[in-house]
Amino acid sequence: MKRRLSLCLLPQFFALAAPALLADAPPPPAASAPAEPSVAELKQQLADAQDKLATALHSYSLLDDAAGKLKDETAPLRERIRQLQDQVADLAAENARLRTRLALLAPLPGSPPR
Repeated sequence: MKRRLSLCLLPQFFALAAPALLADAPPPPAASAPAEPSVAELKQQLADAQDKLATALHSYSLLDDAAGKLKDETAPLRERIRQLQDQVADLAAENARLRTRLALLAPLPGSPPR
């Protein structure tokens, strides 16, 4: 019977013991608020950002100049490619005509040679 009585009191025990246990526990460490950056730190961050921006802009201008030069250099090559593609198409058409002509001039299989 004692056992049953102790089980009946268990919820009441926890109801009373939990706040006491929490009160004995050390408080959680307070989240420290980030310190406000000083004016000098802000000026340094601004200077760093301006340096990065200047470097990025300089790099962009160099890449843009290089792209322009490459475009100028490749224009004649593209024109030459177009000419060669036209020439290949003309040669393929001529090849097809010559094959057809050769097929028409060749003797039929089984016919006597000329």
